[in-house]
Amino acid sequence: MLQVDPRDAVFLYVERPVAWQTFLSAYAFVPDGSQAHPADRREIARWISDRARGIAVLRQRLVRVPFDLDHPYWVEDPEHSVDDHLFFHDGSGWQELREWMAQLVQQPMDRSRPLWELHVVTGVRGIPGVGGEATVAVMKFHHSMADGELSTTISRTLFAAGPVPAVRPGGPVAALQIPAPAGLFASAVRACPRKVGELVGGLREFRATRHRLLVEREEGTHTLPVAKRPRTVLNQPLGPDRVFDVAFLPLDEVRDMKAALGEVTVNDLVLTVIAGALRRYLHEIDGPTAGSLAAAVPMSIRRTRASESRNQFLTMAVDLHTATVDPIARARAIHRSVLEERERLSIPAEAVAASCDVVGVIPGWAIRAALRIGYGRPKRRADSIHYVNTLVSSVRSGGADLRLCDATVVAGFGLAPLVGLGGVAHAIGSVGNSLTVNVTADPVQLADIRRYRELLLESFAELRDQICLGNGSPVRLDIGSVASG
Repeated sequence: MLQVDPRDAVFLYVERPVAWQTFLSAYAFVPDGSQAHPADRREIARWISDRARGIAVLRQRLVRVPFDLDHPYWVEDPEHSVDDHLFFHDGSGWQELREWMAQLVQQPMDRSRPLWELHVVTGVRGIPGVGGEATVAVMKFHHSMADGELSTTISRTLFAAGPVPAVRPGGPVAALQIPAPAGLFASAVRACPRKVGELVGGLREFRATRHRLLVEREEGTHTLPVAKRPRTVLNQPLGPDRVFDVAFLPLDEVRDMKAALGEVTVNDLVLTVIAGALRRYLHEIDGPTAGSLAAAVPMSIRRTRASESRNQFLTMAVDLHTATVDPIARARAIHRSVLEERERLSIPAEAVAASCDVVGVIPGWAIRAALRIGYGRPKRRADSIHYVNTLVSSVRSGGADLRLCDATVVAGFGLAPLVGLGGVAHAIGSVGNSLTVNVTADPVQLADIRRYRELLLESFAELRDQICLGNGSPVRLDIGSVASG
């Protein structure tokens, strides 16, 4: 039995029916060779079961402490069966798949089972850049169980080519039992004096960290993100529905653009494309915004900071420079903003503040109560929003080497959760030469997601053509190599 890390438990506490903290990662597979046929359900179930048995986190379910006196626990599910997490669906077209995925991400998960699902949709037609029918495997995770990087590691194990790693039988294993609520409650009560001491010590450390933070900020040793951003039509209270669309971009062209421009990254260029699309969309529906927008951009800390959390990232607040018209100037400015945020979060006091370590000493019931009070308070209409307007997450999924039976992956896409006043989220991924900008949105806020996808493609074309002009290359006026949804 392993206690859930407080930073993971927060995803359980903050979710509401209008904002379930689940996300989807989907992979489209096509059989190898012209004579090949898609695998049947029994073959797929065997493929997944053989690989899932070696992944411990897929067998662990949540056990909640009564009244949230303490954070919940991960325990081995004695009734675990992969079949309970595997669902098959008959597919049709690309649009229907996207609409169904937008509904799936908002369906709450059964907390009496491990918090993952795999939905296999067969016979999907019309995926951009994919000829014929595809089988789409849609992984659904709760954010308390995994972040984007961990979920990708799990997916790469489930869809790994080659023989299945042998699982040693081992000796006799005692029958697993779920801890009784009464026992968990009694244990939490006995721990109360210790927890109170930890809370006092944690708050004292929090105050000391905050003091160091204020001193360092007053010294001006690093650049701070702008605290107030313009509140737009895309920054309203969330509703229960979602829409989903994807802009497919050619990764080789993006890399050529990066090389031609110099001193930028692929992520910088994608942020530039998103900034251009946001600028145009908001201008079309509501006129120019009074200032630049910013994005929450998660930064992995798995290789730099020891942690038991399954969500190992800090969130940068990156200025998107949407007030800058020239896309090349915007790309360079975004690159500088990313570097400034990375530098800021390399400072220990800033990193501690950003990681919200103080939640580790606050019991679950107190976090839930504070959130209920916050959600229930009347909201004043404000013209600004704190720090960021949208989410842009990026996970490296690697090359096109994933397999499902005799089929090879040809595309990847997925949905991110929405939270707070962020009505639009972007998830960046890639499979092979296909880079995807995945857009999840509240349809009341992003009323025309199809137009927004078009603007993403136009923003990409504009940036590409400006880079070509600056390097004396022929300008490509078409976007034929860019697949639209």
